[in-house]
Amino acid sequence: MSNAFPSPILMILLSEPFSITAEALQTYLREQLNPNVTVTGDSNCTESFIITWNDMAFSIMSVDQPIPHQTFEAALRTRPGLENGEKIIAKHNTHIIISSLIASDKQLKSIFIALGLMTVADMIARIADPEGFYWGNSEVLVENQEFANYTDQAGEALGKFNQKVPNALYGLPATFWTGIRFYSPDQATQFGAITKGLDALTGFEIQIDPYINTQAEVAKHLMGMVAYILANGPVFVDGNTIGIEQDKNFKMNLVPAKAGMPARWVMKLVVQH
Repeated sequence: MSNAFPSPILMILLSEPFSITAEALQTYLREQLNPNVTVTGDSNCTESFIITWNDMAFSIMSVDQPIPHQTFEAALRTRPGLENGEKIIAKHNTHIIISSLIASDKQLKSIFIALGLMTVADMIARIADPEGFYWGNSEVLVENQEFANYTDQAGEALGKFNQKVPNALYGLPATFWTGIRFYSPDQATQFGAITKGLDALTGFEIQIDPYINTQAEVAKHLMGMVAYILANGPVFVDGNTIGIEQDKNFKMNLVPAKAGMPARWVMKLVVQH
């Protein structure tokens, strides 16, 4: 599928190596998750598996070495609420990589894949004693309790969606799946930002061009648009204007993917004369 979105990837940070047979993992997941889960792997290998569940498939790989510290530079720099980030990184000596083997070019399917990956990770974490979790697409690092909260939040949103509750997908863990990268032409009064990792769910990122504001304000507007697009689907129209609050209108322009950069919707403030 040439136009498929990037596959989601999650890493579980551990202090001790994780080892289990495919048979034992399958028995556990069938008891705790779904009786139709299958786990395949070499009978002599206890570190690498493929999990199939419904129409999803995930690769599980236990790596007996830490993730390089530089991998987390963006996570530590862009997530001010992460109080124990350095401690999580320092304590971990090994990790598990969980990635989807199936990619989609449809937003709703990609959301379901991300939810499935989080569910599998949560089940494995219960028997692996993690230090923390790292969503590779967004470069977001979280503590155990925060990941548990995100997983509960995702499950609740999916449950409401299946019950056809209006606006159910506004409850998706957007701040875990999507990072923010700020930029400023003057480093003082004008700020813009672009999402990181949203393309794994939608096929594009969202960018707000700099204007006179604060980082907090631009982050609020950007994450509001992320939540909106995840809940409502790909509804942006090139050239249209979207209102945010009473006094701010943004023109939407689609910038195609090129040179390894994903497509992005650029929001430019419309100046009132």
